[in-house]
Amino acid sequence: MARKRPDVMKTLADARPPEFDPERLAGSERARHDLITILSSAPEAPEARRSAGFVRPFTWRWALPVAATAAAAGVLVATLPQGGSDSGGSRATAGPTTDSPRHTPENGRLALLNVANRLESKADEGRYWQSTTRSGWIGIVAPSGSAFAVVSSETQQWSYGVRPGTQSLWISGIDATTEPRTERDTARWRAAGSPKDLTLAESGSRSGGKLGLRMESGSEKRPTVTRINGGDKIAALGARNVTYADLRKLPGDSGKLKKTLADLYEEDRGSEISGRTEWMWRQAAGLISLPVKPEVRAAAYRVIADLPGIRSLGEVTDPLGRKGVGFALPATERPDYGTARSELIVDPATGALLSDQQVLTKPNAKAAEAGLTAGTVVNHTATVTSKWTDRQLKAPQ
Repeated sequence: MARKRPDVMKTLADARPPEFDPERLAGSERARHDLITILSSAPEAPEARRSAGFVRPFTWRWALPVAATAAAAGVLVATLPQGGSDSGGSRATAGPTTDSPRHTPENGRLALLNVANRLESKADEGRYWQSTTRSGWIGIVAPSGSAFAVVSSETQQWSYGVRPGTQSLWISGIDATTEPRTERDTARWRAAGSPKDLTLAESGSRSGGKLGLRMESGSEKRPTVTRINGGDKIAALGARNVTYADLRKLPGDSGKLKKTLADLYEEDRGSEISGRTEWMWRQAAGLISLPVKPEVRAAAYRVIADLPGIRSLGEVTDPLGRKGVGFALPATERPDYGTARSELIVDPATGALLSDQQVLTKPNAKAAEAGLTAGTVVNHTATVTSKWTDRQLKAPQ
């Protein structure tokens, strides 16, 4: 009688030490570290190498700070505010970040594709999709004396009502603060007479106007409640106001989603974001934070991965101190600061978007005079939480 051959794989599994059990490794610090290493060391894709020689130039028009425009990207194009003074109070988290991460491959396409593949295929659903963000941005003030920098920050809450009879809310200005960025900036502000009302050195607006802001702490303001009265329209996609049903119909195939966004770009040529690459980046990143299907979030990451010049920054820390994997577009001119690059910081284990930000790469003369250096996060919107719930936000009185 022939002897039964042993099961080699079972023998190896039985001999495996408990600490190497895949069930025990899942979600562990070691697994997370290994994943980050794999993602940030991804080789450059052939199509990326072919396109690396040419990146379509584009410009950015800033009528508002990017932290404000990026955060508002998912809100209806036209909304009706109700009730509203503003409010708030903590120090902004915008600050320097390293420009030389531990791993810096030339192209991050494969790394982003791997992040997309980590997204869960199943999602809960409720009456409201709610998220909380923390944003901050740096402004440069140039009075008659030396230029100085101020930092503004606030928390915002978004609640998208997706069922009949529900209402969508946007609560902004929570813990809102505007104050000098550093002790040196405080000294220069005091030398200028400690003005409460300030005018930024540049606004970047095509109209030539300049943006004004007021120095204040959170105790001096109340949040603003914006009730989105657009019928069943809950968000903006490009220049269109869209319904929850519209968002759920978006394709989970990256090629089809790219075509959808490309068509919307042609409609939105007059937007504050000029240039197809930056526009596609901004819209795809905005979709990740909206109540879309998980496969659409994954497709949005793949659309971003196919943009020219995308690269991985390796493991980085977001403005709230959370570690993730960073991705960036090539730096472009920013009228208010010099040159800066758009960055996304992503949790590689879940695919969650941690921060959407702009990082200074070369300050102009005014920014340098105000103490800004390469690596400074000049604005950011960090997502604190995103979840489905059956309860509406409690609006402040």
